[in-house]
Amino acid sequence: MRKYELLAGDCMRVGDRTVYRIQALRDFGDVRRGDLGGYIESESALAHEGLSWVQDAAQVYGPNARVGGNARVKGEAWVLGQVDGDAQICDLAVIGEGAHVGGRTIVCSDEIVSGEARRPPEPARSAATRGAAPLRPGSWPKLRLTDSCAP
Repeated sequence: MRKYELLAGDCMRVGDRTVYRIQALRDFGDVRRGDLGGYIESESALAHEGLSWVQDAAQVYGPNARVGGNARVKGEAWVLGQVDGDAQICDLAVIGEGAHVGGRTIVCSDEIVSGEARRPPEPARSAATRGAAPLRPGSWPKLRLTDSCAP
């Protein structure tokens, strides 16, 4: 059963990609039917199973971007990799392509996780990027807001 829909009339351009705001179609966890969420590129970016949700101005996009399980992405976070389990990604955090954050990991503030950075099931904050190759500014598409979703 689908838990959200993409709102074709509420979208943004991110580099050469288009992300669409989501809206809940049913109640699950603390999300209520009709609640507006964040932005995703396609339905493959957010699982319909579990309690996962993208909210606020957070964005999930890219060929390997996926949020599943009970994970939450909020604030102005960007997810270009995979987030699952009970992980929480928030504030200005970036989960880069190829990164996999899971378990009960919390990645917040302006942290950047890239490469193979699968986290253990214990909660972690400042150590979330330890051992991961840093993304360099300019290595991910810049957010470009437009009035329409046309390229």
